[in-house]
Amino acid sequence: MFTIITACRNHAATIEECVESVAKQTLESVEHVVVDSHSIDNSIERIYPSRERLTIVYGSASDTRFQAWNRGIGQATGDIIGFVNADAVLAHPDVLKQVAKAFEDPWTSAVYGDILRVESRDTRHVVRHNRLGPVTDRKLARGWVPPTTALFVRKSWYRRIDGFSPRMRMTADYAASLRLFSHPFFKAVYLAQPVVRQRLTTPSLRLLRRALIAPREELKALRSAQVGGWQALLWNRISTIEEWL
Repeated sequence: MFTIITACRNHAATIEECVESVAKQTLESVEHVVVDSHSIDNSIERIYPSRERLTIVYGSASDTRFQAWNRGIGQATGDIIGFVNADAVLAHPDVLKQVAKAFEDPWTSAVYGDILRVESRDTRHVVRHNRLGPVTDRKLARGWVPPTTALFVRKSWYRRIDGFSPRMRMTADYAASLRLFSHPFFKAVYLAQPVVRQRLTTPSLRLLRRALIAPREELKALRSAQVGGWQALLWNRISTIEEWL
């Protein structure tokens, strides 16, 4: 079984479309866990009519997105975990069926695919196709790992690394992926096709603060995973810019 986890806080404008994209998947046995971190808009009211096919978990207003994800993992009954943001949607109805096919190999630890960057008002309008490509030793040495929102991982691996670190408020997903992909027995399969549609974000003070603070956490994550230091951080920044061009 698959478990899709969505962290939600004040996403009334987009949460319905996110939930619908999971509900329309052609793969059977898909669980959708929505973790609401004290929304003060009507996010939950928007998805309440779909409550029979959802597991709604209530978190704390102080939770980060990663703490909400940890709550979701704790509630998950599926063997494979994927994260879809409340302002994103799965790329098409057959995404999980195609991902499940790649997991037929019992040695496969994770599966990931491409990301479609779409207009904020219309997820059908694709602005950019981010083709991630296979993870190589060279990419990993430069600090590159697939974004968590395009990644599906066996739950046993998240349990092995104790989920997402509460000590990292902005880059816990990056730190977790570094730990996973640097493990010698972690085998990931790349699907050369889109798996998620993510809305483009507009510049904000929050994003500026993240840009200033995140590198410190990323450097700590690189060193903890024994992947590299400042050079890997620099290469990771360059690759991130290239994805957006």
